[in-house]
Amino acid sequence: MIVARAFVELAVRSFRNRIVSRVKRMKDPRYAVGALFGLLYFGWIFFRNRAGSARFFGAAGPASELRLDAVSAVVLFIMLFAWALPGDSGGLEFSEAEIAFLFPAPLRRRDLLLYKIIRQQPQVLMSVLVFTFFGATRSKFIGLWIAFSVMSIYMMLVALGRARLRLMGINFLVRLIAVLAIAFGIAAVAFFAVKGTRLDLVHVTRDVRMARIDTIFHIPAIAAILFLPKLYAGAVFPPSLLTLATSSLALLLIGALFFVIADRLNVSFEEGSLVRAQRRNERLQQMRERRGGRYVMFKRARAPFRLAPTGRPETAIVWKNTVATVRMSLAWIIIIVIVFAVLVVNAAFMSPVARSAVGVTFLMLTCLMPFIGPNIFTNDLRLDLPRLEVLKSYPLSGEGIVAAEVAAPLVIIAALELTTIGCAWAILATSASKMTEIVGAEFAVVALLLAVPVVALQLLIRNAVPIIFPAWAVRTKEDPRGFVITGQRLLLVLGNLVVLGLALVPAALVFAPSAYIAIKFFHGNAIFMAVMTAPAIVVICGEVWLGVRFLGSRFEALDVSQEFDTIAV
Repeated sequence: MIVARAFVELAVRSFRNRIVSRVKRMKDPRYAVGALFGLLYFGWIFFRNRAGSARFFGAAGPASELRLDAVSAVVLFIMLFAWALPGDSGGLEFSEAEIAFLFPAPLRRRDLLLYKIIRQQPQVLMSVLVFTFFGATRSKFIGLWIAFSVMSIYMMLVALGRARLRLMGINFLVRLIAVLAIAFGIAAVAFFAVKGTRLDLVHVTRDVRMARIDTIFHIPAIAAILFLPKLYAGAVFPPSLLTLATSSLALLLIGALFFVIADRLNVSFEEGSLVRAQRRNERLQQMRERRGGRYVMFKRARAPFRLAPTGRPETAIVWKNTVATVRMSLAWIIIIVIVFAVLVVNAAFMSPVARSAVGVTFLMLTCLMPFIGPNIFTNDLRLDLPRLEVLKSYPLSGEGIVAAEVAAPLVIIAALELTTIGCAWAILATSASKMTEIVGAEFAVVALLLAVPVVALQLLIRNAVPIIFPAWAVRTKEDPRGFVITGQRLLLVLGNLVVLGLALVPAALVFAPSAYIAIKFFHGNAIFMAVMTAPAIVVICGEVWLGVRFLGSRFEALDVSQEFDTIAV
């Protein structure tokens, strides 16, 4: 009892401290604004779908009975296929601190299992609150809590059971085959049980149809299979208080039985827990590196070009970012090239009418590449900002550093853009489509000339974030999660769209009179497309130049002593 009380105190204090630390973080405006937008976003999603969820959770009559049976089938599926999961080390999820303090302590295996159950209760209660908010009020909160808690105990039993089976020589493949055989057997029993039942589900009302489907689940063989899962469903969606009381009491007894069985399994889960903790830390580190653009996929990839011993120093930054792109994003380049090759080969064997669909697909990719590319290839200031003090020590101007940082992803994205435009032009030129007259050689050249400045503009907007908002650009080990990080990402996406829209307004204003002049005086002429689009391209190029100068001045104004402690990892 004393041990359980200590575990409850630890779980409550840990959960409270986590909430308090996140609330205190809201004093920082960058976290407060992100949390506000995150809450508004999740609130919009929840309240928009609350009417539909309320209809599901608050169903009555035949719909309520059918819902109970459907949930029972889902619970049966979860309980059965949990044994087919590949993990069989037997390790439970313990943090490094828990391993250091609990494993050497004079605690029994039963105490450690009890600690895991108590430690999971805050997450269980939060899930119960969410389900209750969506309308699952029939369970009176207690039914949901018992069902979720017993399911967590069952999953702990399954994890230890898989480890025990491994000690007996039963590996993942054997378990998977056994589970599939059991599932096939259950399906066969259900099929033969329903085979002789005649149901007219066409010329009846909705309530009658649901009632007749529900009769299938009351066939003795099917009801016996769903007996245990139906206890879970009866606690979550009880049609009456009597069902809630009986289902909850039965689940408590079953949960105690699961706990006793888990305690009796002769599995040394301590070693497995150490292995799982190490793998978890490796996954988290890899996730942070991927999110920050620092994950190296091909560590021995060769440099794309040789760096000369002398020359402009900006070239070294371009060379370094190009090498980083090859090592970190080569898989994306290979995938994109394979997709393009498959589309082109399929188009070669298609009819001219069907070929036009592939050409239109490449046109869509041409429009999307300036927006997708900067998200894939992030080897620019977003990658180098943690080494801000090194960049500041270079004898280079801020403009030169910003231009060099943007150059490497710009070349790669522009090459992919050229590929999409060329494929669209080549495919549509041989297809039976009205787009053939529009998409010609002039269109391909003008589209490329227009796409490169737009890509450069997008990259400048993305690189403006680490310069103007460095605390949002680089994730640290103490990452804000949940509403905060979601809100920050929403703000960045919305800000990107707004800034891009404002940047394209001058180009649109210039495009309108140039289009009028081209149509009025140069229609049918070889320079028609050039006259119509050249002024807009010049305006966008001018905006890119001004953006490089502005970001260069902001980069020179960055104070390493004030910013680096915030963004260092």
